[in-house]
Amino acid sequence: MEAKQILFTLLFIPGSVGLVAAVKAWPKLRRVYLCLFFLGTMRIIDINYVSREVYRGWVRGFEIGTLDMLVIGLLGAVLTGPGRHRPRLMSPVFIAYLVFVVTTTLSAASAYVPLYAAFGLFKLVRSLLVLWVLSNAVWDESDLKLIFLTITAAVASEGMVTMMDYVGRVYRARGTFDHPNTLGMYLNMYLPILFAYLLNVRDRLRIPLILVFGLGAGAVVLTLSRGSWVGLFVALAIVTPLSFVLRLHPQKLIILGLMALLAVPPGIVAVQKMVRRIEEAPAASGEARHSFNDTAREMAADRFLGVGINNYSYGTEATIYSEPYEGGLDAGGLCHNLYYLLLGETGWFGLGSFVLTLATAFVGVGLFIFGHRREDLRSVWMVGWLGGLTAVVLQVSLEWALLQTTLSFTFFGLLGVAAAIPRMPPGPRVARWRVLVRQVPATTAAAPQGVHP
Repeated sequence: MEAKQILFTLLFIPGSVGLVAAVKAWPKLRRVYLCLFFLGTMRIIDINYVSREVYRGWVRGFEIGTLDMLVIGLLGAVLTGPGRHRPRLMSPVFIAYLVFVVTTTLSAASAYVPLYAAFGLFKLVRSLLVLWVLSNAVWDESDLKLIFLTITAAVASEGMVTMMDYVGRVYRARGTFDHPNTLGMYLNMYLPILFAYLLNVRDRLRIPLILVFGLGAGAVVLTLSRGSWVGLFVALAIVTPLSFVLRLHPQKLIILGLMALLAVPPGIVAVQKMVRRIEEAPAASGEARHSFNDTAREMAADRFLGVGINNYSYGTEATIYSEPYEGGLDAGGLCHNLYYLLLGETGWFGLGSFVLTLATAFVGVGLFIFGHRREDLRSVWMVGWLGGLTAVVLQVSLEWALLQTTLSFTFFGLLGVAAAIPRMPPGPRVARWRVLVRQVPATTAAAPQGVHP
């Protein structure tokens, strides 16, 4: 074990224990941990044990970092918190994702390189823990409001960094992340929630929030990621009509008009960049994507459970599937389409269980929206997350970036929040909407027989 790994271990263990002890002593720290979790996904400090840095797979060691410490702290809050918030052991989306993890465990047993498969499986188990902990650590609408303010701060931060990159003449903005596509997918999870809030919640900070949304949308444009552009457009196209389903109000049209007016000047620049990006896209990029997809199908056809989780890169470098890539830069590369990547690594059964997880998330969100058509924060959040979830589902057909720790923790954290919402008590606005008849106080004297009060 290297010195940096020893040092991190010595910090991680007492740090995790300290976070649990602190939240047990001061339960209100749970909300602080929630904020730190969603802020921490922007800048993860982590380390790999048994590291294989020369490997080109989507994870190169047993990864662990500061966010894991926060998740352990939140786990302590869930297990030691007030009794009125008993943990929910099995939410539908958790069960679906658990099936996927079990499937990948089976694929790991027959992988080309079991060690690489163990790296991938360990990361999936970490995201499974995030899903369970967040679905139990969010308790009420005040938690939702705090998380909303946190992700607004995250969007503002990434937008400012991106604008500084643009001023510094960075060709493709990437914010605090390692790749522009990562930044685009990250913002596409948050921006629809912010957009839904702007349309449906009265807030004194509406104008600053509109500016933050504009910064975030501009950052997505400056990533020059075509998948991010399409994802954001579709997400907003979903949020807009559903916001009118919650409540048809002229003020929403005014807000949409104001945002459209403010978007005209930067929109002209954005359209020019989009057109140039589409025209200049190299043909070789599309050819490589098709080649990787074909290889994934071959892997699934030859092996029932695929080549093993996190073994696709090994397959295109050192096995029978490496022939089309020999002598080229694509040798040892990854399939860009996440669905095909999982198909090659876990087979049709593994891909099906992953699609089942996404479908379960969609069904849960959709049922809540149409079963609670009231303009409270729970419904607003679900409308926004439906847009964000759709953007992710579309974008992963072009990028495998969701497997990166920053995005996987963000995604499964938001899935956990959505899973927690049905258990929340209705907010005050819902209570007012449901009072249809004015309550008459009961009289102290008994009513005469035969007369009904």
